[in-house]
Amino acid sequence: MVVVAAAAGCGKGSDAAGKGVPPGPPLAGKPFYRVDAGPVSPCTAGAACEARLVLTALGGYHVNREYPFKFVGEPPPAAPIEGTGTFAVEDATHGTMTVRVHPAAAGTVKVAGTFKLSVCSDDTCEIETPRLELALAVR
Repeated sequence: MVVVAAAAGCGKGSDAAGKGVPPGPPLAGKPFYRVDAGPVSPCTAGAACEARLVLTALGGYHVNREYPFKFVGEPPPAAPIEGTGTFAVEDATHGTMTVRVHPAAAGTVKVAGTFKLSVCSDDTCEIETPRLELALAVR
């Protein structure tokens, strides 16, 4: 598990080789995928905000368009999560899980849970369930 402090307006960067892999350690990953924190909407206490998890398929793998992606949030003290998230495929190797959270108070709130995901190669599909944790700043 990796804890990341997410900031409003941050997005995907690119590595020195220009392959679209964000700099720094991922929230989760294996040789065939990685999950990074994506852009975060501004968070205000008592209102909904969104955290984004960016899935990148690596090494000849692609996002499994048939898989029912979901984010299963943890109970308090983690922030309350609305539903199981919404997954959108961006292209063959990228997709974004959007998780709506409802922070009760200002400060830093923990968004934690299990991201159920799948990526495939021409020969096999991998189903993964990494536990992820993000820290969101709440005004």
